[in-house]
Amino acid sequence: MMKTYKIYTLGCKVNQYDSGKLSAQLQAAGLVMAGKQADLAIINSCAVTKTAMIKSGRMIRSAKKENPGAKIALIGCWVRASETKLAGVDFVIGGKEIIKQINRIMNYESGIRNKIQNPNNKNNKIIINSDKSRYFIKIQDGCEQFCSYCIIPYARGGLKSRGEAEVIGEVEQAVKAGYGEIVLSGIHLGLYGKESQLLYSVIPASEPPRKMRGGLRITRPYRTGTFGREPAMTNYYNGARDENLASLLKKLVKLKNLGRIRLSSIEITEVSDELIELIKNSGKICRQLHLPLQSGSDKILKLMNRPYDMNYFKNKIKQIRRVLPDMAITTDVIVGFPGESEKDFRATEKFIRQIKFSRLHVFPFSAQEKTSAAKMSGQVKEKIKKRRADLLRKLNLKLMADYKNKFKGRDLKIAVEQIKQNKVMGKTEYYFDVSADKKSLKNKNIRVGQIIKIKI
Repeated sequence: MMKTYKIYTLGCKVNQYDSGKLSAQLQAAGLVMAGKQADLAIINSCAVTKTAMIKSGRMIRSAKKENPGAKIALIGCWVRASETKLAGVDFVIGGKEIIKQINRIMNYESGIRNKIQNPNNKNNKIIINSDKSRYFIKIQDGCEQFCSYCIIPYARGGLKSRGEAEVIGEVEQAVKAGYGEIVLSGIHLGLYGKESQLLYSVIPASEPPRKMRGGLRITRPYRTGTFGREPAMTNYYNGARDENLASLLKKLVKLKNLGRIRLSSIEITEVSDELIELIKNSGKICRQLHLPLQSGSDKILKLMNRPYDMNYFKNKIKQIRRVLPDMAITTDVIVGFPGESEKDFRATEKFIRQIKFSRLHVFPFSAQEKTSAAKMSGQVKEKIKKRRADLLRKLNLKLMADYKNKFKGRDLKIAVEQIKQNKVMGKTEYYFDVSADKKSLKNKNIRVGQIIKIKI
């Protein structure tokens, strides 16, 4: 009989949220998180890069080794993004019916009848247990940008958003639980409130489990069309709701005892005038935006199928900084994309210096075999990718230090992340880490998750 479980998570904050929610639901159904060996090991996989997929494979093997008698279940992006047969996996779970299928696994294996709650049930009051200072809440899923290097639209499907009332309810619970910072996350956060219809062929949830090679195959959605190509028809609609990111934020900032809200990542084309003014005037939204750049070359941006050019990006940053001069702008950059010449790379480096980002996340291009970028000519050698990535990572250290130095002598609020002996460590709203001597603080009764003021 299944009594214990473990969840192994790779990838983004959305994956982490999904794992946390599933863990809370498993506990509500009577299962216990295992200290050592588990009866059920769930791997929440990532497929955003080839490296991530390799790590997911390693995680499966590691979970099998750590839990020799466990049933191994695979969920997450790899399930829908790859047709690879995975050794050691007993259950492959994809689509929108994860909770139903986990229930079926439990019933199939042990006759457990205490069902896991569906996360979309309006009566579901589960809040994720965490000792972290920040509460990550997924408000949106899916993407239809179809960047040429990215497999996520196929792994996550079309745009889906949770209703405002449901999001507000969960945030209220997180605030009551003592979380000082709430992080709104999504695969395409800026399109919160949008819904889309994609065509999938799935095994119905009502159909009995099927035995497949290596175990029980529950469900796998298949996308019509080919990878790396936008679907012929997409129907965007808001349903009966008139909801978007700005309307949600306006409601959230009014919540009693709310500390602050952070946006995880948003496309620069979705940073509206209304959003900029909200950040300026609310006093509750962190003055930090993560705006993926990916490349500083218009030629490469076009090959990537990104929704902007360099002129648009530069002008939008100027607009943001006219209103919010100290705004932290963090970004992602891919180096070694097919066709990226030394001139293209130098243009990217120059643009990064001009914009003065406060932090860079640098990724060497990783070819996903089912994306159009993997088939492009002009593939860059690994040693060149590494050299370019190393150069930008070195530049990142300088950018981070320069930005942090701007705040020396100022009083800033931090979300406390750790308290070790006499040191209090946390993150400012501008997304850099600081520490302070506990003795120097007026309030000595400090806890993780609390928002406190310190001098930088």
